[in-house]
Amino acid sequence: MLTTTDFLHELRRRGAKRVSRVRFRTNRNTVWSLTQRGTVLNVHSAYRLAPPSLLDAFATLAIEGGVRSAASKRAARLVGDWPEVAIAIEEARARHLARTREDPNFGRTHCSATDEQRAYLRTLYRYFNQTRFESGLPADVPVRLSRRMKSALGHMVPGERPDGSRYVIEIALNIDLMLAGNGAERIDTLLHEMAHIADYLESGSLGHGKSWRSWAHRVGCQPTTLYDRPVGRRPRRRSRVTRVPPLPPALLGP
Repeated sequence: MLTTTDFLHELRRRGAKRVSRVRFRTNRNTVWSLTQRGTVLNVHSAYRLAPPSLLDAFATLAIEGGVRSAASKRAARLVGDWPEVAIAIEEARARHLARTREDPNFGRTHCSATDEQRAYLRTLYRYFNQTRFESGLPADVPVRLSRRMKSALGHMVPGERPDGSRYVIEIALNIDLMLAGNGAERIDTLLHEMAHIADYLESGSLGHGKSWRSWAHRVGCQPTTLYDRPVGRRPRRRSRVTRVPPLPPALLGP
C-alpha cells in the first residue's frame, strides 16, 4: 500500500517533477484533481493500491497539468475506469445514504448563490424538467452554488428514507459556471446532474454507467464526467460571483 511519500516518489521518478505534494482523499465523487497550479495532486484513497500502469497514467496527467492531449485523455480514462476506485466510491456513497436515513438534511451544502441566482437556477431546472424530462423529475430539488468545488463542476446528492425509498437532497453546481463565457458548460452540467437524478430515482444507480449514459443521450448532455472541462475560473478562489446570466431565448417569450 502506497503512502503519500511513495506515491510522490513514483510520480517524480516518471518525470512529473512539478508535483511537490500528493494528498489522499476519501469522497463520493472526485477521484483525482490537480490544485495549486499543478503542484498538488489529490487522489482518491483507493489509489493507495495503484499498480504501475496507473502510476504511469497519473504521471502523464501531472506532467501535462490535466487533460490536454490524446495521451492524457487516455490516462484519465484509465484512472477513472479502475474497478477498485469504483468500488470505493460506491461504498462511500452507501455510507452517505445510510446517514441520510438518519438525518434527511445530511449532505446539504452551504449555498453561495444570491437570491437572483437561485431564481435563475430554479427557472432553468423547471424548464429542462418540462422540455427534456417530460416533467418526470421532482419539482422541488434545490439547485445550489458552491464556491468550494475545484476541478468538479457539479454533483447530485442522493438520499434514502428509512423505508428504502429514494429521493434527491440537492444539485450543487460550481459557482464558476455563472461566469461569462461558461454558458454552454453551465447548461450541460445542469442537464448532466438532472440525468443523474432520473437515473438514481429510476434504477438506484449513482455512477456514469450504461443507464446514466442512456439518459445523457436522451436529454442532450455530454455522456462524460465533469472534470477538466474548458471553463473560465475566478481569478481568486475567495472571489464572490454575483453575476446572473441571461436566460436562454426560449424562456424569454416572443
